[in-house]
Amino acid sequence: MKNKKKKKIHRDKNGREFIKETYFVGGKMKFHRIYVIDGIPEDEFYKKNASDLDFYLNGDYELMNSEKDSNYQLNEQNDKELDSPDNNDLKDLPF
Repeated sequence: MKNKKKKKIHRDKNGREFIKETYFVGGKMKFHRIYVIDGIPEDEFYKKNASDLDFYLNGDYELMNSEKDSNYQLNEQNDKELDSPDNNDLKDLPF
């Protein structure tokens, strides 16, 4: 089994980096440009580094965190607020 060569990163005339991915159409070889950021394809970079707000604004709802995750995070924050020393006085009140 041969080791695959690392794909070469090219630059276009605007200075953006991309990888050429070849394919055949009707017996002719063509290629796609897959733009990269820090050596990672831009789609993967977007999925790793974007926030829920970015996904919402771009219409990528399926990539957003589920509601269960957000509720879990909110519950953790509420627990931390209750454990703070300022709110200990409120726990002793009868109502």
